[in-house]
Order: sequence, then C-alpha cells, then structure tokens
Amino acid sequence: MNTLILLLRRVRAFVVRDFQLTVSYRMDFALRVLSVLLVVTTLFFIAQIFGGQSATPLAAWRDPLAAWITGLAVLNYFMTSFSSLANAVRAEQAQGTLESLLMTPINIPTLVIASSAWDFVQATFFSSLYIFFGWFLFGVRFRGSFLLALVFLILTTLVLASIGILSASFAMVFKRGDPFSVFLGTGAALFSGVFFPTEFLGSFRVISRLLPPTYGLEGIRRVLIEGRSFAEVRDPFLALCAFLAVLLPFALWVFARAIARAKREGSLVQY
Repeated sequence: MNTLILLLRRVRAFVVRDFQLTVSYRMDFALRVLSVLLVVTTLFFIAQIFGGQSATPLAAWRDPLAAWITGLAVLNYFMTSFSSLANAVRAEQAQGTLESLLMTPINIPTLVIASSAWDFVQATFFSSLYIFFGWFLFGVRFRGSFLLALVFLILTTLVLASIGILSASFAMVFKRGDPFSVFLGTGAALFSGVFFPTEFLGSFRVISRLLPPTYGLEGIRRVLIEGRSFAEVRDPFLALCAFLAVLLPFALWVFARAIARAKREGSLVQY
C-alpha cells in the first residue's frame, strides 16, 4: 500500500508540473480544441458524399463519420502512447535536467509512468472531444459497450507504450533520428484502418496485420459501432495480449540498458 501511495505521489508531482506548463499557453490549448472541431466538421461534410451507400458489407463503415471520428480519437491515443516518453526524455535532455532526474530514488517503471501521465490526460480529453462533437453536433450514435471498448483502448495503449519505451531508449542513447516514431506513426495512420478499411489495402494488408493498432482499432470499432460482444472480438483481443506479453518486458529491459549506457558514457546531459 505504501508503495502504491508513493507511486501516486510521484506521478502527481509530474502531472502538476506538466499541467502548470501547459496552462501557461492558453491560446495553444484553445486552438487545439478548435482544430478538433474543424476536423470533425470537415469529416461530417465529406461523409455526406457517401450518403445512401449504407449497403457496404463492411458494417463498421456504413456510417463513415462514426468510423472516422473513432479512428482519429483512437489514433490520438496511439500517437501519445509511443511518443510521450521519448518526447519527455528529449525535453529533459534539452533542459539539462535528465541527469538530475535519474539520480533521484525513482525506479524505471515509476519514471515511465510519471513522465507520460500528463500526455495521457491530455490525450483522453482531446480524444473525448472527437466523440463528443460527433455525438452533440452531428448525431453520431454508438451502441456497443464502452467498458469493453475501454479495455481494448487500455490494452492497445500498453502495447504501443512498450514501443514508446523502445523509442525513448533510442532517444536516450542516440539523441535524434528515432526510427520508431517515423515508421510506426506513418504506419498507424496509413495501414491500421484509421481513414479507410484495411480490406482496401489488397496485398499490402499483410503490413496492417503486423501493426498492433490494427487490432486495437478493429476491436474498438466492432464494439462501439457494430455492438459486438467479447466473444465476437476475442481474436483481436488475444493478438493484443500476445504483443503485450512480448514487447513490455523486452522494452523495460532495453530502457534499463539504455540508462545504464548513458550513465556510463556520461551522455545524459548531452542533446
């Protein structure tokens, strides 16, 4: 219990620090809210082009607006999952505070959670705006279990956060030129079914099956838009569990090795 309380206190300290930094740029926050509204509005009018084509065999895409805003809301979480820790490491390096931070009695899991906590708070808010604007302004309705969709979101977030830990390890050792954010970021948007069904990819669909976001988004859409039960989304759920079982322990091991190497080489203060 004491360990949990200590963890929560440390996470709270990081969140408060990052929150104070964010609210000092109020215009930026307002513009981000406005950008979400503009995107949802634009997608609403584009969706009107497909009016009357609800006979598509792809059930999740019979309402294109629902499919798009769900994809963008989840993509926002995906991007945060694998980039937040790497960005935090780069920021600490640029400010010259990474070395002093790692000298504190904070273990690696706590550092990973605390450094990313505020980014996930923001991601939750902005992802919710996509869903809210779609429902409040344009009548989008979701009929599945939000709890089951949340389970998929959390599981997918953990998988991508594991890749984010690998990205942060690369940033700590090599500083710049992170390949994870480039390839996974582009891949998640293009091949995971955010903007169009993966069935349209043809022979390239094999790439989508190698990306964890594909399974997360597939499960969430099936649940929220099609109203599927857990038994009907078991396959993507098990795929995400397999990704997590392999990636998380490996990522934590690599991150610990990256910290040890940076300390040994004295490069924590370099950027």
